[in-house]
Amino acid sequence: MANGPGEIILLCAGLIVAGLVSGVLLETWDDMDAALEERGKESAADVRTRASLLNDPLNVAWDNAEKTATLYLQNSGENRLDLDTVAVFINSTSVTASVADGSTTWIPGDVVQFTVDDTTNTLDYTGTNDVIITITVVSSASGYAGAHTVSEEVRLVTS
Repeated sequence: MANGPGEIILLCAGLIVAGLVSGVLLETWDDMDAALEERGKESAADVRTRASLLNDPLNVAWDNAEKTATLYLQNSGENRLDLDTVAVFINSTSVTASVADGSTTWIPGDVVQFTVDDTTNTLDYTGTNDVIITITVVSSASGYAGAHTVSEEVRLVTS
């Protein structure tokens, strides 16, 4: 004999558990979708953030007495770049980069002149020296800030 009320109770309990499990799965899917969408926006900001070194890589003037050089950087991406967050390294030594031409904005296509200064006084280049210059820029776009790093081998020539 079938136990009618017991089967109905088990059926209702199964439906409640199935409803709870599907709710948890849908919530998890929603969270994953939102995370993937956020990551996509961050990646898009990185793709639109670019800068290029315009100096002649075989002749970058280095003033060994002042420990400075002048770099010309072009915003070759699609985002406005932040002039205050440019990081420059010469052979892995951090140098200070400051705007030398009075620029206040850095929109796509603009070229900005920077003076890089070895404030630690550790770089000592005389004559001709092949070095790796690494430059990192950050976009100043609202929302997600993209970042871009470029490394180039250049020849520092003492002036």
